[in-house]
Amino acid sequence: MTKIVEMDGYEIHHPVQKLQSKVTTKGGLSLAEIEKRMAKKMSALTEDFLSSIPPMIDAIEKSLGQLETGAGDETAQADLFRHGHDLKGLGGSFDYPIMGTIGAGICGLTHKEIETASLNLPLIRVHLDLLSYVTANRIKNDSDPKAEPILSALAAAKAAI
Repeated sequence: MTKIVEMDGYEIHHPVQKLQSKVTTKGGLSLAEIEKRMAKKMSALTEDFLSSIPPMIDAIEKSLGQLETGAGDETAQADLFRHGHDLKGLGGSFDYPIMGTIGAGICGLTHKEIETASLNLPLIRVHLDLLSYVTANRIKNDSDPKAEPILSALAAAKAAI
């Protein structure tokens, strides 16, 4: 039965509390088991993410190739930005922040305020090469010893331009 309370000219209807009778505290999964299952699922999702990177590299390569040959337009630029933006978000989500950093770099180099003719294609190419290296070597972050050469290469490329 719903309990009705009048307050300041309003009726407040309090529904019957039946939830407690439907919930038990006995049995169920332990926190350790929940964490174990969650880690297993996240590991599978991370593998799915990593398997999606080579096709993304191919798509970036295609769009960048079009721009490098002069056959690309705003659509190719938008594709580069979209892939960079995806990397920026997904890299951090799946514990690959260095991919997120590379994606952020691609975003910064291809956003729509930059005219297509003014794109820094060599620096975008460096980012793509770094992404390929990071993917092949499964480098998660800049503390990985294998990350040192790519971080140096990126710094040198930025300084040269």
